[in-house]
Amino acid sequence: MATKFELDIEQAKRQRTKKSLTVILSLAGFLVFTALAYCYLTAFEIVVVQKDYKSEINISTQHGNAIPLGRNRLFFTSAQGQVRISAEGYKAQILYIEKSQSKKILSVELDYADAPVTIMKTQSTPDAIWTINQVNVSSSNNLNIALKPGNYSLKLITRYFEKYESDIEVKPAVGFSEEIALQPVIVSYDIRTVPTGSEVYLDGKLIGISPITGTMESRVVKIKIAKSKYAVVTESVDLSRQNGLLSRSYSLSSAQEFLQVNYNPKGGRLFINNLEVRASKRVVIQEASDTSLRYSRPGYNDKTITVKQGAGRIEFNLVPQYGEVFITANVKAKVYQEKKYLGETPFRQNFLAVPQAFNVIRDGYAPKKISIDVFENTKHRADAQLLTWSQHHLRQSKAEVTNSIGLKLMRFKGRTFDMGAASYVRGQRANEILRKVSFDRAFYLSTKEITEAEYALFNKKTNKSTNPVVNISWNDAALYCNWLSSKEGFKPFYSVRAGKVFGVEKESRGYRLPTEAEWEYAARFANKRKSTLFVWGDDYQVEETAGNVADKSAENSVRTYIGGYNDSFKSVAPAGSFGVEKSGLFDMSGNVSEWVTDVLSYKIPDKNTVYTDYMGPSRGRDHVIKGSNFTSASWTELRASFKESSDSALPEVGFRIARYIN
Repeated sequence: MATKFELDIEQAKRQRTKKSLTVILSLAGFLVFTALAYCYLTAFEIVVVQKDYKSEINISTQHGNAIPLGRNRLFFTSAQGQVRISAEGYKAQILYIEKSQSKKILSVELDYADAPVTIMKTQSTPDAIWTINQVNVSSSNNLNIALKPGNYSLKLITRYFEKYESDIEVKPAVGFSEEIALQPVIVSYDIRTVPTGSEVYLDGKLIGISPITGTMESRVVKIKIAKSKYAVVTESVDLSRQNGLLSRSYSLSSAQEFLQVNYNPKGGRLFINNLEVRASKRVVIQEASDTSLRYSRPGYNDKTITVKQGAGRIEFNLVPQYGEVFITANVKAKVYQEKKYLGETPFRQNFLAVPQAFNVIRDGYAPKKISIDVFENTKHRADAQLLTWSQHHLRQSKAEVTNSIGLKLMRFKGRTFDMGAASYVRGQRANEILRKVSFDRAFYLSTKEITEAEYALFNKKTNKSTNPVVNISWNDAALYCNWLSSKEGFKPFYSVRAGKVFGVEKESRGYRLPTEAEWEYAARFANKRKSTLFVWGDDYQVEETAGNVADKSAENSVRTYIGGYNDSFKSVAPAGSFGVEKSGLFDMSGNVSEWVTDVLSYKIPDKNTVYTDYMGPSRGRDHVIKGSNFTSASWTELRASFKESSDSALPEVGFRIARYIN
């Protein structure tokens, strides 16, 4: 059992402990109070100002750490913070706060938020224009927008209704809502027709007989005017564009009817009430009156039919008109119309009274086309003077032509003359055998010798100068002629095998080398009263313009030259450098000698025979070369009957071309 002393000591300990606890609690309470007081004094107070409309205020921390200390008071434990202030009917605001800022009372004035405005119409008006305070805000059927609370002037304009105006109050949070009814615009109408008594329909509903007046609500209205035997008239009208009055006057056209028409013969012209239309199997006529149809075709009598309503079908059968055609010819011939054979001349037959065309044909003769305007009950006679192909080609020919590559050719109709030279002629050579020749076939000769440029069109490797082409074999010259014939659609004159000429097609009118007779005729006789020794005449004195022969300028390049004569060209000259000769050709004397078609022959001709279109023997090795050249100086070489022969290319030999005309 404890003694009293021990009990007193224990009690003293308890009292001392209690006292210590009281002191600690008091100190702790003081510290807490001091901390709270500090927080309260350093907290931010947010003062929110509202307009007339009052609503509960909400303050929330959006960023940072904050302790709420009573109404609208925040103590931030973070260095920065973001606070959102909101209230019904107002726009929310955000405050950015720095803990270190000295200003602790923050004032925020809220502004009204936009409120919904909804106005519904009882009528649908897709063309509506809504204005608020005279500003267009919408073109929708109904108005759905948001506005700040306040008073506004509202206006609605539509196409078919009266204008609507009203003052509205938009309240905070609540806004404004209303349903309205519009009054339609009333339009007067006055509808007349010609003829009167027509049925008038509005939007498919019969409203009366024209003329008619009345009123209707503004809209897009469909008008229909109908009357028996007349075409229906329809019109769609926007009444909003009629300024309160719809005034119409309709002139009705006769209704149309389809008429089936048959034509015999076909291919004529159809007139309806004297107006031409297409002659189709199905034509359109007017129901309200009788219709006149007239059908005509050359060679037939016209026919007119008057059609009444409901005829359905008519038929035209025209009566033909005939005239007599009598065709004769200078030879027995066949008569064709296009490809149809009609008979032989003399030919007589009736034909429709229209322009007719006939072809009169006989083998070996050029066809003759005859055109006759045949008239009714009239006799027509035509005489066809047929020409042989030779006569035809000659008649169609021109004195001078230019071919497809620009070569000029001159026409010649040869006369009988003695080709070659008699033994007593000064300078005559043994190969210049006299032969009497004549010409049935006219021919063309090129006015100039073929140039290098012209030959290059055939042989691309050749130079392209205007000098005569030389160093060309007779065979190559003949191949050039065949090339030109093919280019222009002529049958080639020379027969070729493996690139070599082996014969000729005498009937061909294609390009060729001149015959010796043609060449010598052009050089000695063409456009002269008689045959001459030289190209320029019979004078042994060389004329100044005789041509490019061996002259003073060629002194060092030829063995002999003509003294006192200078043509300014040492060797070959451009084709046509000297004046035109009496024949109309160039360079028949001098420049280069020329190949002709003939093979050289020493056969003595029959003195009593005239050789027509003579072309020499058909076989032989060397071909004749005619004419002098730039190396020629002796009277022998300068004579027009002079000739040499070869089969190889030579530096002083070229050629010109010829072609039969008939």
